[in-house]
Amino acid sequence: MLTSLARTRSDDAATFYESRQGQRTALLLNERLRSIMPPMRGRRILGIGYTAPYLPESAEFAVSARLLHPQIHKTGHPARADCIVDSGRLPFDDLSMNAVLVVHGLEFTRVAPDFLRAIWRTLTDDGVLTLVVPNRSGYWAHTDATPFGHGIPYSSGQLTRLLDQALFRIEQHSGALMAPPATLSATHGRLMERIGRGMRLPCGGVHIVTARKNVYAGTPLIDEKLRVPLPRQVAEPA
Repeated sequence: MLTSLARTRSDDAATFYESRQGQRTALLLNERLRSIMPPMRGRRILGIGYTAPYLPESAEFAVSARLLHPQIHKTGHPARADCIVDSGRLPFDDLSMNAVLVVHGLEFTRVAPDFLRAIWRTLTDDGVLTLVVPNRSGYWAHTDATPFGHGIPYSSGQLTRLLDQALFRIEQHSGALMAPPATLSATHGRLMERIGRGMRLPCGGVHIVTARKNVYAGTPLIDEKLRVPLPRQVAEPA
């Protein structure tokens, strides 16, 4: 049952990105992602949700993980793999990924804090998490004609609190897909993106957030006189 649902979501997303509207959407989001994601040449990246249109070709190794039941499948790309995973138990070693990209992922997780904890453990200490999440107040979350209209959308405040609780430090938080899906075109879409970034409009269809592990959140503070660690919360999320 769960595996069937994962395949249905993946098939729906694949169909959308094969359409003209989906190709325009991927084009606009990729332009934004390339400007904010770190260089991935020679590095390892994990894509969670449906990230096939967004994983950089320059990565040394890339994994595309659809949510739910763990099962590894090799793809045609020699440095890529495809798998289906449980959102709270990612089947990857701790500190094994330099970057994690989540698109069509967070909004479908059953327990979002567990999902982010699993990502936290998988990332290297200097790794980067990039989230693309439907905006509750944007047009795209209120139509089921695109994958962004399914699952649970988030407000800016909800994302900030969720990442803070999972011991992530937000480095950049902006909006994208400013044009409503019904009016999206390559020219109009780029124009609206420029206007939206310049005016910092809150009506973007998606949030794009980059964050790093807050590895110092659990480092004990030392009293220099007594040389005794002062209490502080543990670094790794429970």
